Amino acid sequence: MLKIVGDVNFSDGYFDLGIGVGTRIRNGADPFCHLDRRPGDFWIGNFECVCASLAIGKPFIISPKELDHVKLLDLFGVANNHVMQYGEDAYREMLGYLDKKDILYAGSDEHRSVNFEYQGKKIGVLAFSQRPDNFTRLPLYWSLPEYDEIKTEIARLSGCDFKIAYIHWGNEFINYPYNDQKQFAHFLVDSGIDLVIGMHPHVMQGFEIYHGKHIFYSLGNFVFYMPWLPTKYSIIVNVDFETDKLITIEYVRIGNDNFPRIVSNVPQEYSMEYLNGLLAIDEENEKYYAKVARCYKQYRKINRRTIMRDFLHMENKYRISIIKDFINRRFEYFYQQNVFDHICSFN
Repeated sequence: MLKIVGDVNFSDGYFDLGIGVGTRIRNGADPFCHLDRRPGDFWIGNFECVCASLAIGKPFIISPKELDHVKLLDLFGVANNHVMQYGEDAYREMLGYLDKKDILYAGSDEHRSVNFEYQGKKIGVLAFSQRPDNFTRLPLYWSLPEYDEIKTEIARLSGCDFKIAYIHWGNEFINYPYNDQKQFAHFLVDSGIDLVIGMHPHVMQGFEIYHGKHIFYSLGNFVFYMPWLPTKYSIIVNVDFETDKLITIEYVRIGNDNFPRIVSNVPQEYSMEYLNGLLAIDEENEKYYAKVARCYKQYRKINRRTIMRDFLHMENKYRISIIKDFINRRFEYFYQQNVFDHICSFN
């Protein structure tokens, strides 16, 4: 069956340099070691880091050589806010690496969509990002598309029996989408998409069935280091064309090794029944984004506490790198704030 997952980061992040997912992989670990990956299954995930041979020892990047021993997924979305973190050459190298490994991908400017045969069906997948990029104004992936662009790309998949939209969208750390996002998802179904899959919030959100089509607003993390408990639960969406039930889900819990395990039960607040109920929330943007800010504050509180604990166990070179990164990001924040204030002073 098709097995669709959320965010996959094969590297160390900003605050776990030398002790995170990337370091474990570099030392020979397989991030999928706890999964029963059966022959014939086809796995799809969001490649939310960079795979290139430069800037080693930095966050959100792993070299092809370090990743070579891992049996990767069969198809990746490559349109998100981290793939351009080390520039155009690194992004192109990553795509070249996937080509070399015969791994399909969707979401680059040159390959906005891809199609393949599976279980006697022709499957089409298009991928794009609805989030601004923090690292470049001209990303090489499909970014912030207009509605007409999306319709054109869906039309290119008209010969497919089943079309999937795999989207990097929404807001981080909140467990339900905003109203405009739900309307946009309905537009995708109305335009011919059979299954909508969302990622980026790093937490699970509910799903709805609209005109007979499933819309999953956020699957959550699949392989990722984040210390906040809500970021450690996610789902796998299964699509099986050979059974009566086309769409099913499996729950996932990320363990202390930051690798995913399938679990049979989750706490109530991470269940689909609970999260689906939140989709009925109808509130103005001001109230919604106030909730986003509170969720982000909760995440940062746990993050700071974990960083202070882990900092003592890191090598000096990684401590220095984290401090430099923190200072650079503070300067960037204050620079952007001053520019914003300067612009406002003329209005």
